[in-house]
Amino acid sequence: MLTAITGGVLIDGLGGDPVRDAVVVIGDDRILAAGPGRSVRVPAGARVLDAAGRTILPGFIDTHVHCTYRARDMRQHLLNPPTYNVLKSIEILRETLACGVTTARDMGGADAGFRQALAEGLVDGPRLMIAIGMVSQTGGHGDYWTPADLRVKKRAWLPDTVADGVDGMRRMVRELLMRGADFIKICATGGITSVTDSWDEPQFTVEEIRVAVTEAAARGRHVAAHAEGRAGINNALRAGVHSLEHGWFINEESIDLLLQTGAWWTPTLALVPLSVARRQKDSTWAASQLGREDEKDAQIYALMQRQVPLWKEAVRRGVKVAFGTDQSHRLLVGENLVELGFMVDWLGMSPMQAIVCATSRAAECIGMPDAGAVAPGKYADILVVDGDPLENIRILEERARLHLVMKGGRPFTCAL
Repeated sequence: MLTAITGGVLIDGLGGDPVRDAVVVIGDDRILAAGPGRSVRVPAGARVLDAAGRTILPGFIDTHVHCTYRARDMRQHLLNPPTYNVLKSIEILRETLACGVTTARDMGGADAGFRQALAEGLVDGPRLMIAIGMVSQTGGHGDYWTPADLRVKKRAWLPDTVADGVDGMRRMVRELLMRGADFIKICATGGITSVTDSWDEPQFTVEEIRVAVTEAAARGRHVAAHAEGRAGINNALRAGVHSLEHGWFINEESIDLLLQTGAWWTPTLALVPLSVARRQKDSTWAASQLGREDEKDAQIYALMQRQVPLWKEAVRRGVKVAFGTDQSHRLLVGENLVELGFMVDWLGMSPMQAIVCATSRAAECIGMPDAGAVAPGKYADILVVDGDPLENIRILEERARLHLVMKGGRPFTCAL
């Protein structure tokens, strides 16, 4: 059956001028036609969805999520059976789709079973690309060793992803690719949630990272690098990673390297300030977590605000930016589009630039050319919202304004 969405203002995700009184024609999971009503005919017998007075957009692509569950209370997490955590992940997946994210790149937590279940429609959620786990050096950001001499396994269905040395990295990357990883995620620095390291210390040598890049490329895959501190950021870029995740403390050399290598930057701006705001409202929110996330978040938030002029300079010079949130059990589940406002405020983007970075540019980043635009031949991933996000990007944060979420031609929510 054909579907036609009519009457709305179309923002196609490619950066062109909005099209008023647009018609989008959908057949099966693809867009057949899109453009002004005067030139795109509504097929006879098509189901018509009236979007008059609203805006039609592509589904958004979040290039950095963790969509599987673990309890915030570490004691409770260790008491939960693994199947409980898998089933609780369904809520995260559904909420991610419900807020308008129709495609996502999971940065560690989801294995091939999650991807397959989503593809077959067994559970509702975004189309998913998977890294399976984060590759970490011993004592690094992805090594969940605790001072009690216990290595916590946060997600029991994942393999151990600690590796050291060039040979250890090669073996680990090959194993993850064997298990079905769409890309490789490595930790090039410590992180906020780490127990045994600092967020700004470099991890893995350039040689270790480069072998990951080489092994992934041999299978047509790429490497995404978690990197918060400057030394690790630049090591990862020198080694040729495809995307820089977080990258808050870039410097001028980092910008030069991003431009020289063509690497993508996924800045995940919202997570830290929202975490700080959450703790100000609820002092018990992180009480059961390992480490001192509250102190680390507050420290990084203060430092991030000093970086804003440099971030704006990176965007002005043409660094490639992709939308990503670092959504996880911690925060941002169902609130992913909050990130767009931070991209406007902190990166100096226009609302149209932010939308493009979250649609067609994000599709380019993850290597999924069929997603990210309302154009013939693309996946029928479509949103209809009240209001004009080019006037106020933050209306996209308001779920009540979202009247249609369609993934692959199938409405998930529809109030048209």
